[in-house]
Amino acid sequence: MKHESISRRQFLLTGAAGIILAGTGCASLKRSGYPFHPLPYSAQLRIEHPSKLRILQLTDVHWGADKDPLEKLTNKRTAAIIADIMAQAKADLIIVTGDSWSGNRKPGGEERMAEVVAKYAALGMPWAYAWGNHDQLIDNNAGHKALTEAKNSLYRGAATGGNYVIDVAGPRGNRVCQLVCLNSEVEGLSATQQAWMNTLAEDTAKTGDQQPLRFTFFHIPIKQYVDIWDSGVASGIKGEKQCIESEDGSSLAFLKMLGVRACFCGHDHVNNYSGKIDGVDLVYGRATGVGSYGGDRVSKGGTLITINCRTGHYDWAALIPGKPKWKPRHGEQITIPEPKKH
Repeated sequence: MKHESISRRQFLLTGAAGIILAGTGCASLKRSGYPFHPLPYSAQLRIEHPSKLRILQLTDVHWGADKDPLEKLTNKRTAAIIADIMAQAKADLIIVTGDSWSGNRKPGGEERMAEVVAKYAALGMPWAYAWGNHDQLIDNNAGHKALTEAKNSLYRGAATGGNYVIDVAGPRGNRVCQLVCLNSEVEGLSATQQAWMNTLAEDTAKTGDQQPLRFTFFHIPIKQYVDIWDSGVASGIKGEKQCIESEDGSSLAFLKMLGVRACFCGHDHVNNYSGKIDGVDLVYGRATGVGSYGGDRVSKGGTLITINCRTGHYDWAALIPGKPKWKPRHGEQITIPEPKKH
């Protein structure tokens, strides 16, 4: 299967496996020519420069309904933020870590979801989605279908409850990195996601492929996000109590089993810090949407994640419209008091 040369901002979706080609020059991925074995729940993204994979994380975007005049105005402000940080990031792909349409299993959620999916599809570049606690529908299958079929989408979680992987390949088709997207649902990572992570490990072993360099994206933080702040390991901003829901700390062992280097979550809009525990870096992404709380205390934006897939080194920085990139100094802890209740 041969493809014509394409520019940096162009890419091609082909086949049931969801091959996405990105970058400059001529690109081709034949099923028989893979140097690795794609799994049924994987998408493939090809990049030109494995030493500088760039991912833009958006989280807690909280799009409103365009038919409501006030929410439409808020949506325009959120869209402006996204356009600004996209221009700054010059990313290879966008990963949204949940809370975009506020379905909450109520009538009208499917309509709101469709509006949101169309907004991400219109961004003009590869994007992926990890479900948030507010992204619940009366018919979640409608969401799986829309996310899978949307233009430019890398979503492959329809048959696995929203859990899937993105295999990032270099110019020669060799896998250089794997991005793991998990659906933390309403209560956080639990036995369901842990069982799927076991399946991923087993399926990878069955192929005979080497365990890839892995990074994980989900919405609700795990318990160790609390531990790294309380122990002084974390650096960054804390503006609210960490809301880990029902996650009991047991998920970290499964992430370590997969060889995950770093996790990126959202959920808590006024927390933007990171710290390492047991060899895994835990990062709170910068909340994005104007229609959500916290913007009066921490500016809305996104998170640029830069990965050297050759060495495994990675870094992150918050992107904020009109401001320089921001990342805390090592050991810097900024506590922002929560508003007083009247």
